Amino acid sequence: MKKTSQELPAIAGGKPAKTVPYGSQIRYGEEESKQLKEAIDKGVLFYASGNKVKEMERRIAGLTGAEYAVAASSGTASIHAAMIALGISPGDEIITAPITDMGSLIPILYQGAVPVFADVCPHSYTLSPQSVEEHITERTRAVLAIHLWGNACDLTALKDICLRHNLYLIEDCAQAWGCTYKGAFVGSVGDIGCFSLNEFKHISCGEGGVAVTSDEGIARRLRLATDKCYDREPGVAFRDPSFLANNYRMTELQAAVASAQLDKLAGIVERRRWWGRELSSRLQDLEGITLPKPASGCDPTWWFYMLRIKPRVLGCDADEYAAALKAEGLRATPHYIGRCVYEYLVFTRHSAFERGGHPYERYDYHAGLCPIAEEVLETGVVLPVSEAFTDIDLEETAEAIYRVARWFMNGCK
Repeated sequence: MKKTSQELPAIAGGKPAKTVPYGSQIRYGEEESKQLKEAIDKGVLFYASGNKVKEMERRIAGLTGAEYAVAASSGTASIHAAMIALGISPGDEIITAPITDMGSLIPILYQGAVPVFADVCPHSYTLSPQSVEEHITERTRAVLAIHLWGNACDLTALKDICLRHNLYLIEDCAQAWGCTYKGAFVGSVGDIGCFSLNEFKHISCGEGGVAVTSDEGIARRLRLATDKCYDREPGVAFRDPSFLANNYRMTELQAAVASAQLDKLAGIVERRRWWGRELSSRLQDLEGITLPKPASGCDPTWWFYMLRIKPRVLGCDADEYAAALKAEGLRATPHYIGRCVYEYLVFTRHSAFERGGHPYERYDYHAGLCPIAEEVLETGVVLPVSEAFTDIDLEETAEAIYRVARWFMNGCK
């Protein structure tokens, strides 16, 4: 890359580094339309009577290396189904990460269980195995590992911890389609892996999810957990639910679109890997910036790219740095989700429900619980990643990051 980082940044009157619009592409097209027509022509959109959901489940099981896949109406629903299938009950504690979406936590609260937040690793932004082990109590039932930004957690260490303490390991793979860990597809290492198919993930059907497992008994409970505990197997003549479940069924229309999207996944993953790898390569010698670090043995798929600034080196904070990048034409956002989820009002006020007690009220949620996670968010600047981005986009993005960093380090703000 030709580094012109001595040029003035746009916030100081220079010309923006981004000279052309970011590459874009149409996400849905003829392939999705063909699958949708086949589903409609079948004349039934109910999963148990059609073939699109079944076909999609078979393909995802094969893709991930799991024995079974069970579709759901959303990624959140797939996590809730996992909690139900594993028997998570009121008072149980689930250890998870504080940098995540509420979709990871809603299922825990609805089961009457208690989210317990362990800290993260400073460069991968995923669960610290050491912190997880420090938070285990006699009430701990499972670990919910969040594969953030398309990077895997340290699954070897987490699985070892879970085996030693007789805990379930659930993988939240919503941001990690295609990510591999030591040759295995994420989602296939733990007891259950949960994926999202919403509009903003690597592949999408608008809204949807899927859970994978290699345990036959768990797979059966997952199916019941997504369908009101109704057994749809042939020959079952009556309904007799044995546990509380929800209606999280996926329709044939959602599965039709998802099946077409699966055909595109390999290309999407390849391009995103190229972007993340090449951007890190161009920035590796830049002072004042800490780059995201994949877990050992992980080949990430880059749902987003979050670098961290070193305020003492740059002489600026994440807000100032992101504003300077925006002036260069980059789509930069400081702090990712802003603050750790345990600082949300639903936790600090224990206000999940209007009336009545909930076991999570015994836990004191407040700032300071996970210092590394809080520092990650305080210093993080997020850049989007898209399979549609071009070589020019890569060069101009790297140039903007260099130009702004050099300017701040020279004390010119």
